[in-house]
Amino acid sequence: MRRQETVLANNRGENMKIIGIEIFPLSISFKTVIEESFGTVGKREDDVVIRIHTDDRICGLGEGSTLGPFYSGESQETVMGIIAHHLFPKVLEGKDPFNIDLIHQQMNRVVYGNTVAKSAIDIALYDIMGKALNTPVYKLLGGHFTEEIPIRFSVGIDSPEKMAKFSKEAIDAGFKGIKMKVGLSPYEDIERVEAIREVIGPDPIIDVDVNGAYSTKEAIHVINSMSKFAPILVEQPVAREDLEGMALVRKSVGVPIGACESALTLSQILHVIKMEAADFFNYKISRSGGFFRGKQAVYMIEAAGLFAVGSEQLGFGIELAAQAHFAVSTCILKLPGGYGAGILKIAGGFDTINFTGDIVDQTPVIKNGRLHLPQRPGLGVELIEDRLKRYLTPGKEIITIGERS
Repeated sequence: MRRQETVLANNRGENMKIIGIEIFPLSISFKTVIEESFGTVGKREDDVVIRIHTDDRICGLGEGSTLGPFYSGESQETVMGIIAHHLFPKVLEGKDPFNIDLIHQQMNRVVYGNTVAKSAIDIALYDIMGKALNTPVYKLLGGHFTEEIPIRFSVGIDSPEKMAKFSKEAIDAGFKGIKMKVGLSPYEDIERVEAIREVIGPDPIIDVDVNGAYSTKEAIHVINSMSKFAPILVEQPVAREDLEGMALVRKSVGVPIGACESALTLSQILHVIKMEAADFFNYKISRSGGFFRGKQAVYMIEAAGLFAVGSEQLGFGIELAAQAHFAVSTCILKLPGGYGAGILKIAGGFDTINFTGDIVDQTPVIKNGRLHLPQRPGLGVELIEDRLKRYLTPGKEIITIGERS
């Protein structure tokens, strides 16, 4: 009997076909907003969650968090429309979800760019594959080298004193580094870094995220002044289009310079590498094509002699689970990672213990500054319908196409 059950389990997923999709428009308001150089994040963030259905009664979850069209060129409306009108009917419907390479090739033929929408689909397909094989997604991505990921805590722009206080509380709670937002007042940013370093001690990493707000001359002067508070990384010091300026900054300062908004796609990453404009990349699978493209990207970065750090798009537990699976299966990612900011800002605290504000049944655990890896099949999370309804975007409808499992 056991042998027969094993054979049936091994055959599950063969000839599986995608038969339908649900697209949920959701809106999030953070308990703790994040002030950044391009505005306030967290007052209302519009999100998209998808659930792909198969004829084997297995469903996969994906999430598309855009941070708005000013950031990624995509919005809740474009993600929903591209999936509903193009990617599902022209690529996914009737396809075997295991044919991930073919699906990515066809998505790129049908739709240019729109990598947030494609990421949501990729993540949902891996969730299906993991459930069909009764295994966690990380085992499909290369296994794991750890089950707990040390992470950084995000601190928005505020006075040096308030940023230092918040940073100290995060380090005391077990976080292994600080990701601090800067860029509104370049010379006061030096004071901000100094104040944080003074209270957190000499060891934790400080990731200084400018979001492209400095001019080239400002960046060189300010970053050189900050360098005495190392270890620090500096993300996106100048505008995303100004790779010549970023290359000059990189050559003129003594700390690692990273590309973030300059490198949303594989081709953009390659262009940054060719321009010698960065020492590292802040890579987010949820905005750049998902797991499949993510593995290609980070190993291309490593082959160029550079490094990558992981981060997220401030979504719900679906996105966070995906980030956890990717991080533990990708040894070359430098830690601590920038994971959990979305969930923690929704919760308004330093951990997810007893948090019931997520849309999934088991929010990935963040405790003592570490993100714990889900162990159930697939992503390890399932939607709770009643919770999801709390976050439905006013005035927008759920889109359902095809059949449900």
